[in-house]
Amino acid sequence: MHSASAARSDSFDHQEPLSRQEMHQLTLFKWRYSLEALGFDAYEVDQLMFLTWLRATRRVHG
Repeated sequence: MHSASAARSDSFDHQEPLSRQEMHQLTLFKWRYSLEALGFDAYEVDQLMFLTWLRATRRVHG
């Protein structure tokens, strides 16, 4: 019989990898959280995220 911790470990072993969309959302969340942790306010975070999007989509270079 499996213990509770072994059962939890088994469930993680059989999970599907994250989709591309899930990875993208997780990355955005991580960036937002990191910027907020560095002391940027919500408006500044929004502006920085927008600039990151502009650069990533090649609408702005540099």
